[in-house]
Amino acid sequence: MINLKKILLISSVTFTLLNFALLPRVSAQEIPVIDYSEGKYKGKIPDWSRINFENLPAVQQPGFLKVPSKVVEKIGYDPSRSWVAGQRLDSIVKLGDVDEAFKISSLSLKDLSKVVPVSAGTLEDFGLIQWQTPQSLVKAIPQLGQLKVNEVKPLSDLFLQAGVSSRNISISQVLGRYPKVAKLPLSELSLSQYGMSSIPGIEKIPFKRFKQWQQSFINQVPGLKRLPFAQMPQSIKAGAGVVGINSVVFGTSERGDPRINNNYFVSGRVNRRGVTVPVACKPGSECSYLELGDFIAGQGLYGKRWASGSSQKVKGGFGILSKVNGGKEPTGRLVYGSGFKVVMTGAEESAGRADFGLFFRICAHIPFHGRSCTPYFIGPIPWIPVRENDLVILGIGR
Repeated sequence: MINLKKILLISSVTFTLLNFALLPRVSAQEIPVIDYSEGKYKGKIPDWSRINFENLPAVQQPGFLKVPSKVVEKIGYDPSRSWVAGQRLDSIVKLGDVDEAFKISSLSLKDLSKVVPVSAGTLEDFGLIQWQTPQSLVKAIPQLGQLKVNEVKPLSDLFLQAGVSSRNISISQVLGRYPKVAKLPLSELSLSQYGMSSIPGIEKIPFKRFKQWQQSFINQVPGLKRLPFAQMPQSIKAGAGVVGINSVVFGTSERGDPRINNNYFVSGRVNRRGVTVPVACKPGSECSYLELGDFIAGQGLYGKRWASGSSQKVKGGFGILSKVNGGKEPTGRLVYGSGFKVVMTGAEESAGRADFGLFFRICAHIPFHGRSCTPYFIGPIPWIPVRENDLVILGIGR
């Protein structure tokens, strides 16, 4: 029999509200898991050592974010994007969205290559490069400025394209003499013709030192989508703090009860500090839910409810981006940290089954305003379903 403790230790902006009541089901076999059983209780625990952005199931609903130009100016880059149902998460989520949760910005290509295969053949494969200028590259890689122009072919070609042919002086000298050339984006070159080594030292530089690193998608950084969540610079939380049992599942015929207040719920909204704040279903409104039982005697979960996000929307986000999606997100919990919210997406009362999904958000640091995040609205990413008497991971706190 597997030891539970050991297993758990391993491991103005507009948008249209989404309806995900009817979703294709995902088999737990599609997600790397560790099986657990003890007596009549059983469960499937995510194996974070094998789960990454690439092998998470695809997003089940389309969406978009359009940020006004005035907000883009404040942020310093444009976090706008759109996606379709069936699209993979690594082409939707940007580095800036999840950096607080995983500290991805502290990585370099060399760091990644120590853990996963990194097949960066050309500069075009490294998405961050398209936003760089000679000036920003020298700021990120100071020793670059001391090299002669003819030692760094991409910059040599960029300078020549701009009418500057001083190949035998240092790059810093060119930047000092030609301020306009210093600000030319490398995207003006055909980056596919240059190998990664054409910019000396680039593979050793943490992503956060590059200009506008936040707007690169996960799949624009070679190897990053294959990096297991357990091996992120800030590893994902195993969620082992609180574990309950799925006692019973109630379907969409259930309604919110005025006698059942916030204290009876473990699902709700996420506040600015990354804490789940329980929110009861509104009296008379649809309220399908999973009712919990104690996995350990006297745990205090008996009778608590995890409401379905298909029934209940709650306040979400903070700062200037909080108006996205009408300021709402599906009710749920931060089980594994702030990277994504775990949401109950459906209930099949007759089968005693609750379906779940993951929802991501978009975040940005805004000068003089601080960090701002949208509600958790990118999703759902189908997650591990739970049947009656199955293990339910609630994470830390409740």
